[in-house]
Parts: sequence; C-alpha cells; structure tokens
Amino acid sequence: MSSVTAQDLVIRVAEPADDATALPMLRASLGKVDDPHYEAFLRWKHRDNPFGVSPAWVALHDGVVVGYRTFLRWEFLTDAGRTLRAVRAVDTATDPAYRGLGIFRTLTLQGVSELTLAGDGIVFNTPNDQSRPGYLKMGWSLARQLPVGVMPRGPRSLVSMVTSRVPASLWSEETDVGLDAAVALADRSVAEQLIAHAPSAGVRTHRTPDYLAWRTAFGPLRYRLLLADDADPSRGGVVFRLRRRGDAVEAAIVEQLAPDRRTGAWLVRRVLRETGADYAIGLRTGPSAGLVPLPRQGPLLTTRPLAASPPAPGDWALTLGDVELF
Repeated sequence: MSSVTAQDLVIRVAEPADDATALPMLRASLGKVDDPHYEAFLRWKHRDNPFGVSPAWVALHDGVVVGYRTFLRWEFLTDAGRTLRAVRAVDTATDPAYRGLGIFRTLTLQGVSELTLAGDGIVFNTPNDQSRPGYLKMGWSLARQLPVGVMPRGPRSLVSMVTSRVPASLWSEETDVGLDAAVALADRSVAEQLIAHAPSAGVRTHRTPDYLAWRTAFGPLRYRLLLADDADPSRGGVVFRLRRRGDAVEAAIVEQLAPDRRTGAWLVRRVLRETGADYAIGLRTGPSAGLVPLPRQGPLLTTRPLAASPPAPGDWALTLGDVELF
C-alpha cells in the first residue's frame, strides 16, 4: 500500500455497519484470530457497559476499516461525592498494511477533541511500555504507579510466585469455591449490601448494583463471590477469579468488600486455602486488607484532561477490578 497517503483515508465516528470489516482487522492485528470469545468480549465491554456505549472512531480506505480506536466509558466519585465522567483509552489497532500513516495518533486525537466538546471529564489508561511513549506525546501525563499487593499461600507458593514472571492468561481457571458472582450479584439486594463496604474515600469507581452485575457478567472470566456469611451478605465478601501465570495460579482479588481489615484479610486467606491458588494479588488502595506491598511492580496509570482536570496522583483509590482487563 505504498501509494496510499493519509489524505486518502476517511476519518469518522464508527457506525454499527463498520463491524463487518473492523472486527476481522482487530482480530488479525491484535493476535485474536483463534480466540472464540473475542467478539462477545467486545460487546460486553463496549455495548453492555452501564456507564454507556463506548464511542469509537475509524479510518477507512475505499470503504474498508483500516484503523480503529475506542474509549470505554467510566464514572468515578470524588471525595466531595461528585461524579467525574471519564473514558478509558482501550482497544485500538491499525491494519499492518497501513502503518506509518499516523492512524493511531489521528484517531486518538480526533476522539479526544470530540469527547472534550461533549463534556467528558478526563481520559485515563494503563498503557504498556510500547504504547506509553505515544500517549505521552499526545498530552497524557504519568499519574502514579498503582500499588500492587500480594498474599502467598505459603513458602512453596512464594517460590512459584517469584519464578512466574510472565503475563497472566486472560481467561480464568475453573473453581467451585464461593458463588457464581454473575448470578449472586444479579440480586440487587446482595449487591447493595456489599457496596456498603466499598471504598468511600478518594477517587473511586461509582459502584452501583448495575455496575457490579455487569462487571462480573462475562462468562469466560468466571468471577466468583466468597461471602463472609452465606446467609448474610451484609457481613462482606470478595470477588475474585483464578488465572494462570506461568507455573503458578493466582487469585486476582478484584473487589474486597469487607466491613473491616480483619474480615478482608480472613476472606483472602480463605480464597487461597479453599482454591489452592499459589497467591492472591490486588491493588493496595481502599480496603486492601492482608496484601503485602510488591515494590515497583504495579501498572503505570496515565491521565489526560478533557473538560476537567485529572485528580491529584495521591487521590486515586482504584481496585484491581478497575484495571485488570481494560
């Protein structure tokens, strides 16, 4: 495609009809050709999200999608109890034959411009080492390294944890420990009682029963809910999933919704004991009871202002559920 220039491309908001050529391009570009869950995963993320349908932009050449960029809608609550509308810069891809035309930058800045005019507050994400420099050149700033914490099941598990320094698998391992979180949290009463123990300080996700039901709903992720008392959700619980990382199995603690640190730590220990996972991992913000700091290992959070200023670095109170997939 050496004769194609940036001027030959059409840049516009994505439309449902674009899926016919966008999805094959995304699969091929992102290495998802053999993933049977990919389209359903995108629908769950971008169309079922209670915060709203994800806005997206495409680059087309002769009517075919050759570049794609989308932003996941999100809502935070501030210390003052105000809602902060946000978007997260997520799925993006360029057809390999069209690389070098600035498609990623063009689509991203087009999205930033239109989202700002629409009144969205900030954009945030946790880009990897390869994509982070590009974001920083487009006005993103490093906010902070998110504080990871772990709890090994025992000395042998500690060895497995240390030696399994590879990316975790996306899809979860099976376990029958606890309850099927999607089923349990579809009950608004259960969700409301657990939300009472959610983080209440700092800039945190706006948790509602609809949010918890959606966040745990995608089947292949196999989220589980372990309650402190099966007959009384008001006593708290943890939402977790098991995922393989090298030779180790880790319990990702995505929500720790406990009334106190003692209960929170006890629940994490129960997850390890009853599942046999080598260790638990989560973010040490909010009620992250029992997790020991893992220095210099957390993802780097970046932000960019849209129609509002991003929170101060120390104000963020994120959980693993806010960042582990998106």
